[in-house]
Amino acid sequence: MLPADEDYARALLALFADAGMRSGESLPAGRAGHDFLERNFGRAADYQAAVAEAVARGWVQLALDRLRLTPAGYAEL
Repeated sequence: MLPADEDYARALLALFADAGMRSGESLPAGRAGHDFLERNFGRAADYQAAVAEAVARGWVQLALDRLRLTPAGYAEL
């Protein structure tokens, strides 16, 4: 893990916060990736690092090409 990976994961969580999402709700991974890049949170590789770090921390779950916000992730918002 690089120190920036946590920052990227937190940027990913910001997408959930900005959308007003709660625990258990999900975003399409493609849309999240697009928004991550569009908001200049990082590059495509940084988005992948963000997802990996957020999954490792238990903040999101990745299933069926969707990112689901977990209770732990919601608590981090």
